Amino acid sequence: MLKEQSREKQAEEQKSHIRELDRIYRADGRANETAEETKQRRTEDRLRTIARRNNMTAEETEERRSDDQLWAISRRNNESFGVRNQRQALDRLRTLNSIATESNEQRERRIHCNALGNQNRI
Repeated sequence: MLKEQSREKQAEEQKSHIRELDRIYRADGRANETAEETKQRRTEDRLRTIARRNNMTAEETEERRSDDQLWAISRRNNESFGVRNQRQALDRLRTLNSIATESNEQRERRIHCNALGNQNRI
């Protein structure tokens, strides 16, 4: 049992080290990238992320979501007033856009949920 945990820990440390080296090498190469190469790299990164997430266990997915929430909270705590206003404006635009493109069924569901939420506040 201890040997297995030790092997897992060692494997995780190796993966972490490799990821760090990859970051360093990529950062070095990015300085000379063209816009097209940057776009291609980001597309490939997104596809790799999607593939990795598709292979995650439920526990890993939950852990990733928790980490993502912590990162978002940290980022928001450190953002300036202007950045916060810009983010909130984009959030409002995104909400308005989704409302403008929703179906009647989606609209009814949203109104119903809002009504339930307002009842809980009374």
